[in-house]
Amino acid sequence: MLARAARYVLAALALVAATYSFIFARAAILFDRDTADSVPAAVALVPYNSDYVARLAAWEPRNQNALLHRAIELNPFAYGTYLQLGLIAELQHHNPAVAEHYYLDAARVDKMFLPKWTLTNFYFRQQEEDKFLQWARATLEITPYSPDPVFTQMWLMSQDAPKLAATVPNRPGILLAYADFLANAAQFNAIPPVIERLTSLVPGRNAAAFGRDDQVEPMEDRLLLAGQFRAALGIWTTLHRANWIGLPAPSPQSPVTNGDFAVPFLHHGFDWKPASLAGVTVEQSPEDKSVRIVLNGEEPEHCVLLEQYVPLDLAHDYRLTWRAESPDGQLPAGLSWHLHPVEGSPLAELASPDLSSAKDWTFKSPASADLYALSLEYSRPMGSTLSNGALILRSVRMEQLQP
Repeated sequence: MLARAARYVLAALALVAATYSFIFARAAILFDRDTADSVPAAVALVPYNSDYVARLAAWEPRNQNALLHRAIELNPFAYGTYLQLGLIAELQHHNPAVAEHYYLDAARVDKMFLPKWTLTNFYFRQQEEDKFLQWARATLEITPYSPDPVFTQMWLMSQDAPKLAATVPNRPGILLAYADFLANAAQFNAIPPVIERLTSLVPGRNAAAFGRDDQVEPMEDRLLLAGQFRAALGIWTTLHRANWIGLPAPSPQSPVTNGDFAVPFLHHGFDWKPASLAGVTVEQSPEDKSVRIVLNGEEPEHCVLLEQYVPLDLAHDYRLTWRAESPDGQLPAGLSWHLHPVEGSPLAELASPDLSSAKDWTFKSPASADLYALSLEYSRPMGSTLSNGALILRSVRMEQLQP
């Protein structure tokens, strides 16, 4: 008797469960259709689903406010509903105080990205700088997306670089993105402190994983091309101190970097950049502390073979010395050192004697520029064919001469 009663109870429960499953499934189908008829029907079937009630507010604008509040009663953690109420208050009713209340409620019940980003945008529209920066920082602390829109708003709100930098949290990826943003925005002087924070967080052994090779070092090139010598020098100094790179920063007193060729070329910043040209081969051998340059007779009539940026004091005497040899005992003709100002008149360019006839070069730096590109160049001598030979550089050194 009891067993039969139990079977009846279980059958009744199964029937109820099946009925509710059908109701829920039907309501979900109607809700997904998202039409003026289907959403009210879904709410009629499941009136206690806050998502359904909140969506119904979009289809019944006259009852919008009441429906959204009803959705919050059903689910006090429905942050999206708070955001909807905030947008309605701000954009439709032009009541920023009420909108702020709802946006803050959304941030209170949900600690993720969207409420924080919404508040950041709200305070940007309201031009409330301190609150904007507070929520911009909160957004940057957790954003899974590109932070560039936040950075753009920050610089539209203020041009106080230290204050803006303080807003950026100590997340290595965000700091790296901010440095890249500053480079793109030509805010060069604001970059060195950001790189210093980045390197303080990331040990040298992990530098490659945090943009050293593909972002920070190319950023150095951009700064140098723009003539931002001091900003680039500050970054290089920071990278060396943090063991991100093995080369110390150059100075006007000792301008050449990696002059003994003992450290593998970085190809960026103040280090050597070898040519990549048809007819030219440039190979460094750090173990042998040398660079072998081969011209096979198909090189351009004029080309740069090796180059690096050097800082020079204005109107000072300098001496460039080098050790060079050729496997066959005769250096190719047409090789000389050149100094090209990064900014300034091309008339300030200087050139050494041909390497086949000199081993040093004394010159006075022009008074018009403090950053130069030092390059070893080949130019086919008049009346001769293109060179077919090799040069082995053992060292390059530049020193400032005392008066």
